[in-house]
Amino acid sequence: MSAGVGLAYLPTRADMAEALRARSGSPARWWLLPLIAGLITAAVPVVLLMLSAPKGVTVLVAVALCPVLGSLVGGWVNQLYRVRQMTRYARSQGEYTMRADDNGVHAATALVETTIPWASFRHYIETANLFVLVIDDTVGGMALLPKRGLRGGADVDGIRAVVARHLEPLPSSV
Repeated sequence: MSAGVGLAYLPTRADMAEALRARSGSPARWWLLPLIAGLITAAVPVVLLMLSAPKGVTVLVAVALCPVLGSLVGGWVNQLYRVRQMTRYARSQGEYTMRADDNGVHAATALVETTIPWASFRHYIETANLFVLVIDDTVGGMALLPKRGLRGGADVDGIRAVVARHLEPLPSSV
């Protein structure tokens, strides 16, 4: 049995955004999609007007593009809202002190202490800055282990070894 790997950190908005991106499989530049959609939505009617397309066609195309833009912008706004809410909640707990060992993940904040056994997790996702331990498909169904929070001489390879000993990485979608 290993002594485990310790972490201490304050959650950040970047942590939450990276974790949600990893969970959803979104590209790192997901925020560009509404901008691109907006440019296309604006450009298509302008091009139609420049080509002297009948006014009805231009209006019809503009109306058809509006729901596409709306859904992309709505998704973007929803993602930002989720990140904001998760960050607000996590930061209200204060500093997180965590330890991952052979028994599970032990977490303590100013308000709560808990141990989550490895059997509670389905898999993990490693990103550039985090280990995201997935419990279920809900927004809060995960535990974050930020690499920047490693302490006591622990290194990323140490926590990777503990996590990999108990969990499989995210299954491939292929």
